[in-house]
This record gives sequence, C-alpha cells and structure tokens, in this order.
Amino acid sequence: MKVDNMVRTLRVLLRANTIIADIYLRNALARAGIYAFAGLIAAFGLLMLGIGLFFALEQLWGPVWAAVAVGGGNVVLALILALVAAQVKPGRDLELANEINQSAMDALTVELKSIEQDVRGITNIVRNPLDSALSGMLVPVLGMVLKALRGK
Repeated sequence: MKVDNMVRTLRVLLRANTIIADIYLRNALARAGIYAFAGLIAAFGLLMLGIGLFFALEQLWGPVWAAVAVGGGNVVLALILALVAAQVKPGRDLELANEINQSAMDALTVELKSIEQDVRGITNIVRNPLDSALSGMLVPVLGMVLKALRGK
C-alpha cells in the first residue's frame, strides 16, 4: 500500500535525521571538551605568568624565569589545543546519513505525488459519477449491442 510505503519512508527519514543530530552532538561535545581542557591549561599558564612576573620584578633575573617559561609553554599548549579543536570535523558517517536523508526525502516526495494523483482520481469520480460509471459500463454495453446485432 502507498500509505505503508510512506510510513516506512518517514521512519527512514526520522532515523537519518536522528543519526545526523547524534553526529553533530558528538562533534560538539568533543570540541567542548578540548576547549575546556585548553581553557584550564591557559588559566594555569596565566597564573604561572602572573607569579613569574611577580617574582621577576621582585628578584630581577633569578629562578623566576623558569616559572615564566612554564607559563608561556602552557599558553602555547593551550593555543595548540584550541587549534586542534577547531579542526575536529565529523567523519564519513555524516555524509552517509545525509545521503540516506536525501534518498528518504526523494522517496517521500514520490509517494506523496502518487497519493495526490489517487486523490485527484477519487475527486473526479465524486464530482462526475456518471462519467466514471459510463466509461466502466461502455465496453460491456457495446459488447451486448454487437451480440444482439449479430444475432439478428
């Protein structure tokens, strides 16, 4: 039945959209985790830079520069992690899900056009019942008339 096909197509469409949403959510969560870690490292780096600058001004060129180097290294690491997080992209599964989604939409469009044609046919029957009945009865009536003429 056309309605069964349409329901099946709608289920496929819903499943494809669910997969797409899941892929985007996993991608966003991965990025958020990396950004959070980069933020933590950057905060620690800023803290170390602040402490290092304080000690640098206090003692003017001692073991303090080690703290400055560690803080600077942490900031560089945080920037690298932020760049990596910006490059995280969804895999091939998103492409496949988009193809399934498009296929389901195309199938649904075909089913809806078929149902529309059926509804138009029913509408024509309801609007012009005599024309519909006449075309269905024309062949048997003509057959009977021809038999009657042949018999005479």
